[in-house]
Amino acid sequence: MVNGSGAARIRSARVKDLVTLQTFITDLGSDGSLLPRSSSNLLHYLRDFRVAVDGNGRLIACGALQFVNDGLAEIRSVAVDPAWRGSGVGSRIVRALLSDARRIGIARVFCLTRRLAFFGRLGFVPVPMERFPEKVWNDCRLCSRRDSCDETAMELVLIPSRLPAICTGL
Repeated sequence: MVNGSGAARIRSARVKDLVTLQTFITDLGSDGSLLPRSSSNLLHYLRDFRVAVDGNGRLIACGALQFVNDGLAEIRSVAVDPAWRGSGVGSRIVRALLSDARRIGIARVFCLTRRLAFFGRLGFVPVPMERFPEKVWNDCRLCSRRDSCDETAMELVLIPSRLPAICTGL
C-alpha cells in the first residue's frame, strides 16, 4: 500500500475523471476481471461511480452502482490500484455505494464476481445467476466468457420489507 487507506478520500466521479477512469478500468480489467467500458458508456453512467483518490488526487479505486429496476441495483466496475489492495479502500468504495443504495430505497444489490471472500466480508451471499435475468440479457451476452462464465452471483438484501414475493419465497 502506498499511503494507507486513511489518506484515501472517497468521492463521486467527475467529468474530469473520465479519461483516467477509463484507463484505470481498462488496465486493471485486462485480465478479464472487469467488462470494458467505452468513454461514451462511462460518460452516460458517470453519476453511478464513486472513486477513491490518494492525497495527491490520483485515482486509486473505483466502483459503480448501476440501477436495474426500482428495487434492484448492481455493484460493478470495482477496481483497486494494486499498490492499494489490502488497504480497505475497495471495501470503502463498496460501502459508499451501498449507502447510496440505502439512501434512495433500493431493496437488493447484487454483483457478479470471482472475489467471493471480498464481497462475503461485506455481507453478500451467493445466489443463483438466474435471479438476475436483466443482467444476462443486457451485459452477459456481450462478454467474451458468456459461454464459460466463472463468476458467481452474490446478493445483499438492504430492505427486506421491499422484496417481491419471488425473493422471499412467499
